[in-house]
Amino acid sequence: MWGVVWLASLAMGCATTSAAGTPDGERSFREFQLAAGLRDEGQTAAAIEHLRKALDLDPSNAEAHLLLGFIQMERADYQNAEEHLSTGIKLLEKQKRGGSTLAEARNIYGLCLIELGRYDDAVLVLRESATDELNTAPHLAWGNVGLAQLRQGEYQEAVKSTMEAVRIQPRFCVGYYTMGQALWHLQQLQDAERALVSAIEADESCSNDRRLQGAWRLRGEVRARLGHRRDAVADLERCVELDPYSNDGRMCQALLEDAR
Repeated sequence: MWGVVWLASLAMGCATTSAAGTPDGERSFREFQLAAGLRDEGQTAAAIEHLRKALDLDPSNAEAHLLLGFIQMERADYQNAEEHLSTGIKLLEKQKRGGSTLAEARNIYGLCLIELGRYDDAVLVLRESATDELNTAPHLAWGNVGLAQLRQGEYQEAVKSTMEAVRIQPRFCVGYYTMGQALWHLQQLQDAERALVSAIEADESCSNDRRLQGAWRLRGEVRARLGHRRDAVADLERCVELDPYSNDGRMCQALLEDAR
Protein backbone atom coordinates (compact mmCIF):
# COMPACT_ATOMS: atom_id res chain seq x y z
CA MET A 1 0.00 0.00 0.00
CA TRP A 2 1.40 3.35 -1.20
CA GLY A 3 4.85 1.84 -1.69
CA VAL A 4 5.63 1.89 2.02
CA VAL A 5 8.95 0.21 2.79
CA TRP A 6 9.40 1.07 6.46
CA LEU A 7 6.71 -1.05 8.15
CA ALA A 8 8.61 -4.27 7.61
CA SER A 9 11.70 -2.86 9.31
CA LEU A 10 10.04 -1.11 12.26
CA ALA A 11 9.78 -4.24 14.37
CA MET A 12 13.41 -5.17 13.74
CA GLY A 13 14.74 -2.22 15.70
CA CYS A 14 15.16 -1.80 19.41
CA ALA A 15 12.99 -0.03 21.94
CA THR A 16 14.05 3.62 21.95
CA THR A 17 11.12 5.37 23.59
CA SER A 18 11.38 7.41 26.76
CA ALA A 19 10.42 4.25 28.66
CA ALA A 20 13.15 2.12 27.08
CA GLY A 21 14.97 0.01 29.61
CA THR A 22 11.99 -0.13 31.96
CA PRO A 23 9.90 -3.29 32.31
CA ASP A 24 6.82 -1.55 30.87
CA GLY A 25 8.83 -0.11 27.99
CA GLU A 26 10.26 -3.50 27.07
CA ARG A 27 6.85 -5.18 27.34
CA SER A 28 5.36 -2.41 25.20
CA PHE A 29 7.91 -2.97 22.47
CA ARG A 30 7.30 -6.74 22.54
CA GLU A 31 3.56 -6.08 22.18
CA PHE A 32 4.34 -3.85 19.20
CA GLN A 33 6.50 -6.53 17.57
CA LEU A 34 3.75 -9.09 18.07
CA ALA A 35 1.23 -6.70 16.53
CA ALA A 36 3.47 -6.12 13.52
CA GLY A 37 3.68 -9.87 12.90
CA LEU A 38 -0.08 -10.30 13.25
CA ARG A 39 -0.72 -7.46 10.83
CA ASP A 40 1.59 -9.10 8.29
CA GLU A 41 -0.46 -12.29 8.66
CA GLY A 42 -3.69 -10.41 8.00
CA GLN A 43 -4.92 -10.62 11.59
CA THR A 44 -5.78 -6.94 11.83
CA ALA A 45 -8.13 -7.05 14.82
CA ALA A 46 -5.59 -8.95 16.90
CA ALA A 47 -2.86 -6.54 15.81
CA ILE A 48 -4.92 -3.56 16.96
CA GLU A 49 -5.54 -5.21 20.33
CA HIS A 50 -1.82 -5.71 20.92
CA LEU A 51 -1.02 -2.18 19.77
CA ARG A 52 -3.47 -0.78 22.30
CA LYS A 53 -1.77 -2.89 24.98
CA ALA A 54 1.57 -1.52 23.84
CA LEU A 55 0.32 2.04 24.21
CA ASP A 56 -1.26 1.36 27.59
CA LEU A 57 2.14 0.17 28.79
CA ASP A 58 4.07 3.00 27.15
CA PRO A 59 2.19 5.94 25.56
CA SER A 60 5.52 7.19 24.15
CA ASN A 61 5.97 4.12 21.92
CA ALA A 62 6.20 5.97 18.61
CA GLU A 63 6.30 2.81 16.48
CA ALA A 64 3.05 1.57 18.02
CA HIS A 65 1.33 4.87 17.19
CA LEU A 66 2.64 4.77 13.63
CA LEU A 67 1.60 1.19 12.98
CA LEU A 68 -1.83 1.76 14.50
CA GLY A 69 -2.22 4.86 12.35
CA PHE A 70 -1.21 2.93 9.25
CA ILE A 71 -3.70 0.15 10.01
CA GLN A 72 -6.45 2.75 10.46
CA MET A 73 -5.45 4.17 7.06
CA GLU A 74 -5.92 0.72 5.54
CA ARG A 75 -9.37 0.63 7.15
CA ALA A 76 -10.20 4.10 5.75
CA ASP A 77 -10.60 5.45 9.28
CA TYR A 78 -8.70 8.61 8.48
CA GLN A 79 -9.63 10.63 11.57
CA ASN A 80 -8.19 8.04 13.96
CA ALA A 81 -5.27 7.44 11.61
CA GLU A 82 -4.43 11.16 11.65
CA GLU A 83 -4.36 11.23 15.44
CA HIS A 84 -1.96 8.29 15.79
CA LEU A 85 0.28 9.24 12.87
CA SER A 86 0.58 12.80 14.14
CA THR A 87 1.39 11.57 17.64
CA GLY A 88 3.95 9.08 16.36
CA ILE A 89 5.73 11.75 14.34
CA LYS A 90 5.77 14.19 17.27
CA LEU A 91 7.25 11.49 19.49
CA LEU A 92 9.98 10.71 16.96
CA GLU A 93 10.84 14.41 16.81
CA LYS A 94 10.79 14.78 20.61
CA GLN A 95 13.01 11.72 20.99
CA LYS A 96 15.35 13.21 18.33
CA ARG A 97 14.94 10.17 16.14
CA GLY A 98 15.26 11.19 12.52
CA GLY A 99 16.27 8.84 9.76
CA SER A 100 14.16 7.12 7.15
CA THR A 101 11.43 6.15 9.62
CA LEU A 102 10.53 9.77 10.28
CA ALA A 103 10.69 10.73 6.60
CA GLU A 104 8.49 7.85 5.52
CA ALA A 105 6.07 8.37 8.43
CA ARG A 106 5.60 11.93 7.20
CA ASN A 107 4.82 10.57 3.75
CA ILE A 108 2.05 8.37 5.13
CA TYR A 109 0.78 11.22 7.29
CA GLY A 110 0.63 13.44 4.21
CA LEU A 111 -1.49 10.85 2.43
CA CYS A 112 -3.84 10.77 5.39
CA LEU A 113 -4.18 14.56 5.25
CA ILE A 114 -4.99 14.31 1.53
CA GLU A 115 -7.80 11.88 2.33
CA LEU A 116 -9.10 14.35 4.91
CA GLY A 117 -9.06 17.16 2.34
CA ARG A 118 -6.36 19.10 4.19
CA TYR A 119 -4.31 19.72 1.07
CA ASP A 120 -2.21 22.67 2.23
CA ASP A 121 -1.18 20.81 5.38
CA ALA A 122 -0.45 17.73 3.31
CA VAL A 123 1.86 19.59 0.94
CA LEU A 124 3.87 21.02 3.85
CA VAL A 125 4.36 17.61 5.48
CA LEU A 126 5.08 15.84 2.22
CA ARG A 127 7.69 18.41 1.20
CA GLU A 128 9.45 17.77 4.51
CA SER A 129 9.50 14.08 3.65
CA ALA A 130 10.52 14.59 0.03
CA THR A 131 13.46 16.86 0.87
CA ASP A 132 14.74 14.77 3.78
CA GLU A 133 18.12 13.44 2.65
CA LEU A 134 17.55 10.31 4.75
CA ASN A 135 14.35 9.41 2.92
CA THR A 136 15.04 6.17 1.04
CA ALA A 137 12.15 6.75 -1.39
CA PRO A 138 11.72 10.52 -1.91
CA HIS A 139 9.96 9.97 -5.24
CA LEU A 140 6.93 8.64 -3.35
CA ALA A 141 6.67 11.84 -1.32
CA TRP A 142 7.09 14.03 -4.41
CA GLY A 143 4.40 12.00 -6.14
CA ASN A 144 2.07 12.59 -3.20
CA VAL A 145 2.86 16.33 -3.23
CA GLY A 146 1.68 16.23 -6.84
CA LEU A 147 -1.45 14.30 -5.85
CA ALA A 148 -2.37 16.91 -3.22
CA GLN A 149 -1.84 19.69 -5.76
CA LEU A 150 -3.92 17.82 -8.33
CA ARG A 151 -6.77 17.51 -5.83
CA GLN A 152 -6.49 21.27 -5.15
CA GLY A 153 -6.68 22.10 -8.84
CA GLU A 154 -3.10 23.41 -8.89
CA TYR A 155 -2.30 21.57 -12.09
CA GLN A 156 0.90 23.37 -13.10
CA GLU A 157 2.37 22.75 -9.65
CA ALA A 158 1.28 19.11 -9.81
CA VAL A 159 3.19 18.71 -13.07
CA LYS A 160 6.33 20.21 -11.51
CA SER A 161 6.17 17.95 -8.46
CA THR A 162 5.57 14.78 -10.44
CA MET A 163 8.36 15.68 -12.85
CA GLU A 164 10.69 15.73 -9.85
CA ALA A 165 9.29 12.37 -8.73
CA VAL A 166 9.94 10.65 -12.06
CA ARG A 167 13.33 12.33 -12.38
CA ILE A 168 14.34 10.56 -9.19
CA GLN A 169 12.65 7.29 -10.16
CA PRO A 170 11.99 6.96 -13.92
CA ARG A 171 9.95 3.77 -13.40
CA PHE A 172 7.45 5.47 -11.07
CA CYS A 173 4.22 4.68 -12.92
CA VAL A 174 1.86 6.36 -10.46
CA GLY A 175 3.83 9.58 -10.72
CA TYR A 176 3.37 9.62 -14.49
CA TYR A 177 -0.35 8.93 -14.05
CA THR A 178 -0.77 11.92 -11.73
CA MET A 179 1.18 14.02 -14.20
CA GLY A 180 -1.04 12.83 -17.04
CA GLN A 181 -4.16 13.81 -15.13
CA ALA A 182 -2.80 17.30 -14.46
CA LEU A 183 -1.85 17.76 -18.11
CA TRP A 184 -5.32 16.58 -19.17
CA HIS A 185 -6.87 19.30 -17.03
CA LEU A 186 -4.47 21.81 -18.58
CA GLN A 187 -5.62 20.60 -22.02
CA GLN A 188 -2.02 19.80 -22.99
CA LEU A 189 -3.17 16.64 -24.71
CA GLN A 190 0.02 15.55 -26.46
CA ASP A 191 2.04 15.93 -23.27
CA ALA A 192 -0.72 14.12 -21.38
CA GLU A 193 -0.55 11.22 -23.83
CA ARG A 194 3.22 10.93 -23.38
CA ALA A 195 2.87 10.93 -19.60
CA LEU A 196 0.17 8.26 -19.74
CA VAL A 197 2.27 6.09 -22.05
CA SER A 198 4.95 6.18 -19.36
CA ALA A 199 2.33 5.48 -16.66
CA ILE A 200 1.59 2.20 -18.39
CA GLU A 201 4.99 1.31 -19.84
CA ALA A 202 7.67 2.78 -17.53
CA ASP A 203 7.88 -0.51 -15.65
CA GLU A 204 6.81 -3.94 -16.86
CA SER A 205 4.54 -4.35 -13.83
CA CYS A 206 2.51 -1.25 -14.67
CA SER A 207 0.48 -2.55 -17.60
CA ASN A 208 -1.23 -5.24 -15.51
CA ASP A 209 -1.66 -3.19 -12.33
CA ARG A 210 -5.36 -2.68 -11.65
CA ARG A 211 -4.52 0.40 -9.58
CA LEU A 212 -3.52 2.02 -12.88
CA GLN A 213 -6.74 1.12 -14.68
CA GLY A 214 -7.58 4.81 -14.74
CA ALA A 215 -4.45 5.48 -16.78
CA TRP A 216 -5.78 3.23 -19.56
CA ARG A 217 -9.13 5.02 -19.42
CA LEU A 218 -7.60 8.48 -19.50
CA ARG A 219 -5.15 7.59 -22.27
CA GLY A 220 -8.10 6.31 -24.29
CA GLU A 221 -9.93 9.59 -23.76
CA VAL A 222 -6.85 11.63 -24.65
CA ARG A 223 -6.24 9.63 -27.82
CA ALA A 224 -9.89 9.99 -28.82
CA ARG A 225 -9.57 13.76 -28.43
CA LEU A 226 -6.40 13.67 -30.54
CA GLY A 227 -8.23 11.77 -33.28
CA HIS A 228 -6.41 8.45 -32.74
CA ARG A 229 -9.59 6.37 -32.70
CA ARG A 230 -8.09 2.91 -33.14
CA ASP A 231 -5.55 3.41 -30.35
CA ALA A 232 -8.25 4.92 -28.14
CA VAL A 233 -10.51 1.90 -28.59
CA ALA A 234 -7.63 -0.47 -27.80
CA ASP A 235 -6.90 1.41 -24.57
CA LEU A 236 -10.53 1.39 -23.49
CA GLU A 237 -10.84 -2.32 -24.24
CA ARG A 238 -7.76 -3.03 -22.13
CA CYS A 239 -9.28 -0.90 -19.37
CA VAL A 240 -12.40 -3.08 -19.37
CA GLU A 241 -10.30 -6.26 -19.37
CA LEU A 242 -8.53 -5.19 -16.17
CA ASP A 243 -11.81 -4.94 -14.22
CA PRO A 244 -15.19 -4.47 -15.93
CA TYR A 245 -16.99 -3.84 -12.62
CA SER A 246 -14.91 -0.99 -11.20
CA ASN A 247 -15.87 2.65 -11.76
CA ASP A 248 -13.13 3.01 -14.38
CA GLY A 249 -14.20 -0.26 -16.02
CA ARG A 250 -17.81 0.89 -16.32
CA MET A 251 -16.72 4.28 -17.64
CA CYS A 252 -14.55 2.61 -20.27
CA GLN A 253 -17.42 0.35 -21.31
CA ALA A 254 -19.69 3.37 -21.73
CA LEU A 255 -17.07 5.19 -23.79
CA LEU A 256 -16.65 2.14 -26.01
CA GLU A 257 -20.39 1.94 -26.61
CA ASP A 258 -20.41 5.61 -27.58
CA ALA A 259 -17.52 5.04 -29.97
CA ARG A 260 -19.24 2.22 -31.85
